[in-house]
Amino acid sequence: MTSRCSYSRCSTNNNDQAANTANLLGCSRCKSARYCSTACQKKDWVFHKFKCVSPEVTRHEVDGFSIEAIQSAILSASPGDIVVIKEGAYGNDGQSTLFVNKPIYLWGGEENRDNVVLDCNLVIDESDGDHDGSKAVVVADFFLNGTITILDNRYKSVTLCNIELKCPNNSPRDALKISGCEGKCLILGCDIYGGSDGVHIASERVHLKRTCIHYAQNRGIFSRRIFTIEDCEVSGCGGYGIKGSAGWTEKGRHNDIQPGPWSSDGPWSSGW
Repeated sequence: MTSRCSYSRCSTNNNDQAANTANLLGCSRCKSARYCSTACQKKDWVFHKFKCVSPEVTRHEVDGFSIEAIQSAILSASPGDIVVIKEGAYGNDGQSTLFVNKPIYLWGGEENRDNVVLDCNLVIDESDGDHDGSKAVVVADFFLNGTITILDNRYKSVTLCNIELKCPNNSPRDALKISGCEGKCLILGCDIYGGSDGVHIASERVHLKRTCIHYAQNRGIFSRRIFTIEDCEVSGCGGYGIKGSAGWTEKGRHNDIQPGPWSSDGPWSSGW
């Protein structure tokens, strides 16, 4: 159980008050998240609601520090279960692929996503079987060196929450590619760096919210489907901030989107 306020932007997490666990208020449903005030609890709900799961739901903790160990825990999980990745570094060659192929929760660092580092490519699909579309996939709270591909599934929804994704600038692959999803796809509170395109969208019902996309070789976002962007930043890319032939819907208070196209003397750089 955390000794910090679960709202990551809470100022008390940076001083001695963070250790005063007696003053923290627990979430009445999941019994896991804890807050220094009701104000922080309300602010965090946009993120926490995707992890607010009854403590009665079966949890599988990854045993070992390898991509294979994470895959083994996923294989052992049933639809609706939680797989917890403990703090540490997993993988070291960048060539491994981790498959989330059933509707589960895959969670990393409870207090800091930077404490859980995966060096691999992540694929979210439905290769484990034909699911009825009533369940969701939630992947949250870790740092990944590689790419993420979400494809060919009938899940009710797929959510990436609080993920930092770094793909090499010179990679021929897109950092995040979304294709063939029948349900909703929400990218929430993520930081995405590099790739040929930062985000490539080939599905309907994609929503980017509070997400930053930087330093893609070509376009920050490339889409042939209409999508929603809310309170996001797209900057430092080699071409357009967004190139979307079907258009997009802007929501929220502010979207900071790089214009384009840039010439060869534009702001894109080979590193960050």
